[in-house]
Amino acid sequence: MRTKQFSLILSFVVCSLLLFSGYGYADAPLTSKIDGLTIEQSKQVKDIQKEARDAMRKPRGDLHREQRALRRAKTDNDSAAIAEQEKKIQPLQAEMKRIHDEEEKKIRKVLTPEQTRQYEQWLEERDAMAGSSRDVKDYKK
Repeated sequence: MRTKQFSLILSFVVCSLLLFSGYGYADAPLTSKIDGLTIEQSKQVKDIQKEARDAMRKPRGDLHREQRALRRAKTDNDSAAIAEQEKKIQPLQAEMKRIHDEEEKKIRKVLTPEQTRQYEQWLEERDAMAGSSRDVKDYKK
Protein backbone atom coordinates (compact mmCIF):
# COMPACT_ATOMS: atom_id res chain seq x y z
CA MET A 1 0.00 0.00 0.00
CA ARG A 2 2.81 2.41 0.90
CA THR A 3 4.67 1.76 -2.33
CA LYS A 4 1.50 2.40 -4.32
CA GLN A 5 1.04 5.78 -2.61
CA PHE A 6 4.68 6.61 -3.17
CA SER A 7 4.37 5.65 -6.85
CA LEU A 8 1.30 7.85 -7.27
CA ILE A 9 3.01 10.80 -5.61
CA LEU A 10 6.18 10.31 -7.63
CA SER A 11 4.17 10.06 -10.85
CA PHE A 12 2.33 13.27 -10.01
CA VAL A 13 5.58 15.12 -9.28
CA VAL A 14 7.25 13.91 -12.47
CA CYS A 15 4.22 14.79 -14.60
CA SER A 16 4.03 18.24 -13.00
CA LEU A 17 7.70 18.88 -13.66
CA LEU A 18 7.37 17.82 -17.28
CA LEU A 19 4.26 19.91 -17.77
CA PHE A 20 5.66 23.11 -16.27
CA SER A 21 9.36 22.83 -17.08
CA GLY A 22 9.31 24.46 -20.52
CA TYR A 23 9.54 28.17 -21.24
CA GLY A 24 6.36 30.09 -21.64
CA TYR A 25 6.22 31.70 -25.08
CA ALA A 26 6.90 35.18 -23.74
CA ASP A 27 9.76 33.91 -21.61
CA ALA A 28 11.51 31.94 -24.34
CA PRO A 29 14.99 33.26 -25.06
CA LEU A 30 14.91 36.10 -27.57
CA THR A 31 17.72 34.48 -29.50
CA SER A 32 15.40 31.57 -30.30
CA LYS A 33 12.81 33.95 -31.79
CA ILE A 34 15.02 35.73 -34.33
CA ASP A 35 16.16 33.89 -37.44
CA GLY A 36 19.72 34.05 -38.70
CA LEU A 37 21.49 35.39 -35.63
CA THR A 38 25.22 34.84 -35.84
CA ILE A 39 27.05 33.48 -32.83
CA GLU A 40 28.44 36.97 -32.19
CA GLN A 41 24.99 38.59 -32.43
CA SER A 42 23.53 35.98 -30.10
CA LYS A 43 26.29 36.64 -27.55
CA GLN A 44 25.82 40.40 -27.82
CA VAL A 45 22.03 40.12 -27.33
CA LYS A 46 22.49 37.86 -24.31
CA ASP A 47 25.06 40.27 -22.83
CA ILE A 48 22.72 43.24 -23.38
CA GLN A 49 19.85 41.36 -21.75
CA LYS A 50 22.01 40.36 -18.77
CA GLU A 51 23.17 43.95 -18.32
CA ALA A 52 19.54 45.14 -18.39
CA ARG A 53 18.41 42.44 -15.92
CA ASP A 54 21.19 43.44 -13.54
CA ALA A 55 20.34 47.13 -13.89
CA MET A 56 16.63 46.40 -13.39
CA ARG A 57 17.08 44.36 -10.21
CA LYS A 58 17.29 47.26 -7.73
CA PRO A 59 14.54 49.50 -9.15
CA ARG A 60 12.24 46.48 -9.52
CA GLY A 61 12.80 45.47 -5.91
CA ASP A 62 12.27 49.05 -4.76
CA LEU A 63 9.12 49.32 -6.88
CA HIS A 64 7.66 46.13 -5.42
CA ARG A 65 8.40 47.35 -1.89
CA GLU A 66 6.75 50.72 -2.56
CA GLN A 67 3.75 49.07 -4.25
CA ARG A 68 3.25 46.90 -1.16
CA ALA A 69 3.35 50.04 0.98
CA LEU A 70 0.81 51.65 -1.37
CA ARG A 71 -1.51 48.65 -1.03
CA ARG A 72 -1.24 48.90 2.76
CA ALA A 73 -2.02 52.63 2.60
CA LYS A 74 -5.06 51.92 0.43
CA THR A 75 -6.20 49.21 2.84
CA ASP A 76 -5.84 51.70 5.70
CA ASN A 77 -7.61 54.34 3.60
CA ASP A 78 -4.77 56.76 4.38
CA SER A 79 -4.92 59.39 1.63
CA ALA A 80 -1.70 61.14 2.74
CA ALA A 81 0.24 57.87 2.65
CA ILE A 82 -1.33 56.98 -0.70
CA ALA A 83 -0.20 60.29 -2.20
CA GLU A 84 3.29 59.83 -0.74
CA GLN A 85 3.62 56.30 -2.12
CA GLU A 86 2.39 57.32 -5.56
CA LYS A 87 5.15 59.97 -5.63
CA LYS A 88 7.73 57.27 -4.82
CA ILE A 89 6.43 54.80 -7.40
CA GLN A 90 6.45 57.09 -10.45
CA PRO A 91 10.24 57.68 -10.57
CA LEU A 92 10.89 53.95 -10.12
CA GLN A 93 8.61 53.15 -13.04
CA ALA A 94 10.35 55.83 -15.11
CA GLU A 95 13.76 54.35 -14.27
CA MET A 96 12.60 50.87 -15.27
CA LYS A 97 11.21 52.23 -18.54
CA ARG A 98 14.51 54.00 -19.24
CA ILE A 99 16.46 50.75 -18.67
CA HIS A 100 14.02 48.80 -20.83
CA ASP A 101 14.14 51.36 -23.65
CA GLU A 102 17.94 51.41 -23.54
CA GLU A 103 18.02 47.61 -23.74
CA GLU A 104 15.75 47.63 -26.81
CA LYS A 105 17.87 50.36 -28.45
CA LYS A 106 21.09 48.40 -27.91
CA ILE A 107 19.55 45.18 -29.23
CA ARG A 108 18.28 46.94 -32.36
CA LYS A 109 21.82 48.16 -33.10
CA VAL A 110 23.04 44.54 -33.19
CA LEU A 111 20.33 43.29 -35.59
CA THR A 112 19.95 43.44 -39.35
CA PRO A 113 16.81 45.14 -40.77
CA GLU A 114 15.02 41.78 -41.20
CA GLN A 115 16.00 40.65 -37.71
CA THR A 116 14.80 44.00 -36.37
CA ARG A 117 11.37 43.37 -37.96
CA GLN A 118 11.26 39.95 -36.25
CA TYR A 119 12.31 41.58 -32.97
CA GLU A 120 9.55 44.20 -33.28
CA GLN A 121 6.98 41.47 -33.93
CA TRP A 122 8.25 39.49 -30.93
CA LEU A 123 7.99 42.60 -28.72
CA GLU A 124 4.39 43.20 -29.82
CA GLU A 125 3.40 39.59 -29.16
CA ARG A 126 5.19 39.53 -25.81
CA ASP A 127 3.69 42.80 -24.62
CA ALA A 128 0.19 41.69 -25.65
CA MET A 129 0.34 38.66 -23.36
CA ALA A 130 -1.52 39.37 -20.16
CA GLY A 131 0.08 37.95 -17.06
CA SER A 132 3.45 37.39 -18.64
CA SER A 133 6.39 37.57 -16.27
CA ARG A 134 7.83 39.95 -18.82
CA ASP A 135 4.73 42.13 -18.85
CA VAL A 136 6.01 45.69 -19.10
CA LYS A 137 2.72 47.48 -19.64
CA ASP A 138 2.75 49.01 -16.15
CA TYR A 139 5.81 51.10 -16.80
CA LYS A 140 5.37 51.72 -20.52
CA LYS A 141 2.79 54.44 -19.86
